[in-house]
Amino acid sequence: MKALALAATGLTLFGSAALAREAEPYFVREGMVNAINPSITAIWDMQVEVMDDDGNFSPALMDDAKWAALVAEARALETAAGAMASADYYASHDPAGTLGEAPEGTDLAAIEARLQNQSVTYRAFAYVLTDHTTALVAAAQARDAAEVTQLVNNIQPVCKACHDVFWYPEEYAAQ
Repeated sequence: MKALALAATGLTLFGSAALAREAEPYFVREGMVNAINPSITAIWDMQVEVMDDDGNFSPALMDDAKWAALVAEARALETAAGAMASADYYASHDPAGTLGEAPEGTDLAAIEARLQNQSVTYRAFAYVLTDHTTALVAAAQARDAAEVTQLVNNIQPVCKACHDVFWYPEEYAAQ
C-alpha cells in the first residue's frame, strides 16, 4: 500500500511539473534537416567507404577511428530520434526558422494538418526510429558488421514509412 501511495505521489508531482513547464513543439522539418539527415547521411557515406563487394560493412576496412565515428553518428541519430519521439507536440516547420522555402511539392500546411490529426501515429513512427537507432548504437559498439549492415540498410524503409504517411502521401498513393 505504501508503494502504491508513493507511486501515486510521484505521478502527481511528475504531472504537476509537466504542467508547470510550457509545452514546446518539435519542428519536424528543422529536426530532419538539422539533426536526422546529417547523421544518417554520414552513416550512409561511411557505408559506401567501407563496403565489401557484397555491399556490407567490411570489418577489414573498419579501423578504431571508423568504428568510433560510426558509434558517434549512431548516437547522434538516436538522440535526434529520441527528441522527436518525446516531443510535447509536432509542427511541420518553424515559421521563424532559417531554412527558407520548402522544396517544391512540399505542402507544409497539409503536413501540419496530418501531424495535428495523427500525432499518435507520428509519435509511434518516431519511437520505431528511436528503437532502430538504439539497436544500431549497440551493434556499432559491439563492432558487429553484419548487424550494422542490416540495420543501416533497413533504416531507409523505416524513414520512408513515415514519409509515406506524413510528408508525401499523395506521391505514394498514386503508385
